[in-house]
Amino acid sequence: MQKFIIGTNDFGVGEVTFKIDKENSIINNLTIVADEETFQKLSDDEDGEWFWVLYPPRLYFKEIPFELKDDKIEIIITEEILDNCDVALYLMEHNDIGGKFIINKNGIFVFEGCTYISGKEVKLELELEVNLTL
Repeated sequence: MQKFIIGTNDFGVGEVTFKIDKENSIINNLTIVADEETFQKLSDDEDGEWFWVLYPPRLYFKEIPFELKDDKIEIIITEEILDNCDVALYLMEHNDIGGKFIINKNGIFVFEGCTYISGKEVKLELELEVNLTL
């Protein structure tokens, strides 16, 4: 169930940091780092797509306000959110993202969207469990 897909490659899920302020309805920090071992396999291939990457990809969302709708958090990443919140995919540089994420009442986080690496739009998809009860 855990996945961290960029383009056609699943980097796996490693470390996850999740801090939420339910009282003020703000996601203080949701950071997902790709699995180190899987990353090493993908980046060690000198002829591969990811040979140039030195660190595992990291997707982060910081200080994002939310509303509960139908027992879930659903946030569409808009230009306004990109301008006012700290949101990006870090992959040797901070890359903008677009798309939508949901955290359901069982604590399952799903992101479907894209990122922009070297000016090219690339699929970005994640699914994992966060420690949250809504």
